[in-house]
Amino acid sequence: MMKKERGGATQGIDRTTLRLAIFALCIMVAFVALFSRLWYLQVLAAPDYRRLAKENRVRFVKSEPLRGRIVDRNGVVLVENRTATAVTIDRQIVDTPRETRIVLRRLARVLGEKRWLLRQRLKSELVSPYKPVPVAENVPVKARDHILENQEDFFGAVDIDKIPSRRYPKGHSAPHILGYVGEISEQMLKEPRFSDARPSYEPGDIVGRAGLEYEYDNFIRGVPALSKMIVNSTGEVLSEIEVREESAGNDLVLYLDYGIQELAEEALKAGVFANRGRYPTPAGGVVVMDPNTGGILGMASFPDYDPRILADGLTQKEYNKLGAKTKGNPDDDAFLFRPIQAQRAPASTFKIVTAGAAMAADVASPSTVLDCPGAKPYPPPGRTDVGSAEIFNNWTDFDFGLMGFPESLEVSCDTFYYELGWRLEDSSGASVFGEPNRGEEHFQRYARLTGMGHDTGIDLPNELSGRLPDWDWCREIWRATKDDKIPTCGTKDGPVWYPGETINMSIGQGALTTTPLQMAVATSAIANGGAVMQPRVAMQVGRPDEDDVEHPVRTFEPHEVARLPLDETELSVIRQGMVDVVAGSQGTARTAFSGFPVSTFPIAGKTGTSELGDVGPTANLQDAWFVSYAPADDPQYVVVVYLEKSGHGGESAAPIAREIYEGLFGIDSSLDVRLGQDASG
Repeated sequence: MMKKERGGATQGIDRTTLRLAIFALCIMVAFVALFSRLWYLQVLAAPDYRRLAKENRVRFVKSEPLRGRIVDRNGVVLVENRTATAVTIDRQIVDTPRETRIVLRRLARVLGEKRWLLRQRLKSELVSPYKPVPVAENVPVKARDHILENQEDFFGAVDIDKIPSRRYPKGHSAPHILGYVGEISEQMLKEPRFSDARPSYEPGDIVGRAGLEYEYDNFIRGVPALSKMIVNSTGEVLSEIEVREESAGNDLVLYLDYGIQELAEEALKAGVFANRGRYPTPAGGVVVMDPNTGGILGMASFPDYDPRILADGLTQKEYNKLGAKTKGNPDDDAFLFRPIQAQRAPASTFKIVTAGAAMAADVASPSTVLDCPGAKPYPPPGRTDVGSAEIFNNWTDFDFGLMGFPESLEVSCDTFYYELGWRLEDSSGASVFGEPNRGEEHFQRYARLTGMGHDTGIDLPNELSGRLPDWDWCREIWRATKDDKIPTCGTKDGPVWYPGETINMSIGQGALTTTPLQMAVATSAIANGGAVMQPRVAMQVGRPDEDDVEHPVRTFEPHEVARLPLDETELSVIRQGMVDVVAGSQGTARTAFSGFPVSTFPIAGKTGTSELGDVGPTANLQDAWFVSYAPADDPQYVVVVYLEKSGHGGESAAPIAREIYEGLFGIDSSLDVRLGQDASG
């Protein structure tokens, strides 16, 4: 018995010793691991952690500088700065979920805002964590007073602050041209104009998002102040050092004349509503341009919007209200700036381009005389039999007989220009089922020279280039439609450039599309003696807070981009025809300008009526055009008007141009009594 007990005691002692040994070993391993980690942190990784510690302690914070003003050529302020009252929350004070919930709940009750919306704004990563975050703007005075008087309810984290915003003293005027500002987007940060700028742009910066605000942001923006903040590990600011002072942006001075801009907008709006008694007339555009400098004096688009709604940002609801309400139909899109974005067939206004192309290509001369029957047949190349010919009709069955260039423009004879188109096609050596001689596309080469088929280079974003049909276009469009039942511009066998394309293009129809601004550039070249001018809205960048513009930072001089290959005699027959359109006994705009003092203020113009289709919703509808310049003997203004789905050019568009000229020349009249009845051009 005794022996057994001793053995049991020995066994117990061995177990205790073993356990102590294991425990001691664990402690030794833990200490080895701890000291190894400390050695790594203090010796091997010390340089990295010293760098990170320094970065964690230093923060750079930028201010939002005052943007420069935008003023018209006479110093009228179109855009300036204002200070908006904003409710802000300091995220360094409410730094726990519980405090955040309490503050947002109380603030939502005071402001009448939804709590989730305030939370979403508070979480914005576009605002520096060391700057208070604006969560509401332009709040009622009663709510502001409550917040200021009850700071303890919000843990001292909610305050009323002043933030810069844009103000539009002239209200509704020129919204598409002026543009608006907002926070820079991630996509914009990648654009060279922002990514390469100095000082640099960062998330949260306020920049121009459209119009001149976008195009000249680097001039208007100003230089933000830069502060270096020293913070501790909890984010508390210990000290602040100013690195760079803030400076306001430069003023932008425009060619635009506010009086002319207002005149164009009012005339366009009045014309739209006057025509709606007979036609749908959903939209339109006006360009008023100085033909000698290319300066844009006014550009109007209908429908439009009030730029003041964009001063503090645009909600999705507001965008949906102003944007195209009908899917796939831009008629009611207020954001579409029609002078530079509406791509429409210019109809007979394009005849001033066709006339110039024919004389430049030597297929006609200033003394050329052609007949003007009610229709003309043109057979395919290589065939002369009448049965194979396609018939191209004039706008009227009446046979006007023989005529020259001036009369052809006065009566807007389609068959006269069909013949010019046929001759231009023949001179280019085009062939069916074969590539034409690309170097001999005389018509297209001249049209490009006048500004067609490419953007004009105006200093506004998102300009569209229209479409100038040529062999390259034909080939590309055939590739895209070759699997269709009837491919565009060709057959199943391959692309085909039919002469009918050129014939239709000669009267501004077919696949051709232009913008009102392109037609203004082309008209200016006729008016000023052949100089194709680059259109421009901005005249110069001025120093901030100066009422005069005698010391500009930068001036944008007029720029001639091309010259028409026409002599004065060739230009004169086109000009005479345009004068006769308004003042001639058969002029297609004579009714619209009845009673206008053309002997004192001579007007040169050309009407256009673009056929939109024979079937479907656009059946029997037309776009109305009128291009013009005045005074005809000393051109100072080019006025281009177009209305969508509005009847004939002389009937619907020309009266709007007259309204504008009466304002420019100080002539009193009424638009309603001038709506013409011409069915031509």
